[in-house]
Amino acid sequence: MQRSDRDHQILEALACKVRVMSLAQIAAAWWPEGATPLIHAQRRMRELYDAVLVDELTVLGGPMLDLTEPLVLWRRGDPDPDFGAVAWRLTSRWPKVAAARMTVFTATQDTHNQYGGAVTPRGIKRGQVTHDLHVATVYLHYLRTDPAGAAAWVGEDTRPKSGYRMKDPDAVLEFTDGRPVHAVEFGGRYEMERVRDFHADCAARGRTYELW
Repeated sequence: MQRSDRDHQILEALACKVRVMSLAQIAAAWWPEGATPLIHAQRRMRELYDAVLVDELTVLGGPMLDLTEPLVLWRRGDPDPDFGAVAWRLTSRWPKVAAARMTVFTATQDTHNQYGGAVTPRGIKRGQVTHDLHVATVYLHYLRTDPAGAAAWVGEDTRPKSGYRMKDPDAVLEFTDGRPVHAVEFGGRYEMERVRDFHADCAARGRTYELW
């Protein structure tokens, strides 16, 4: 099939940037105009599915938070954040809404091979799909507001593991202009110790970071 620039952007995102995106996320990001973005997105994603470029799944996910800016943005020289207060904000922001069925897409092995993504792409862990969808929300925010940051975005699965039992950030921004590596993490219901450990690891590595 002949691929448009939009197709390339979607496939690269799924291969190299994020693990999964929902149909609603894809429609809002790449079909923002028109009265029926979901229909247009669904039609094109079906064609990419038939070409064995994406896999389509129905999962239980959500609730989805409205993410517009990080809760914490830390740079070297800044004071340490209040880890307890950050943990409270992370855990208290979730609405009491049941998970809902939704259609999501991942890249196939062929797409990973073509776009230079993970050698062995990690399958979706259904218990973590809500987390991974929020990571996609953050990436799409960058794509919309900071194209240079989106271009520098390297997904977790495309980097070597930091070490045994160590939690790598969801993504890092690797700039070519001398800026330090910048870590990006979506925080679920993190306890204070996890927030503190994430901060300590970034600080020890000389990374700036943002926690959403």
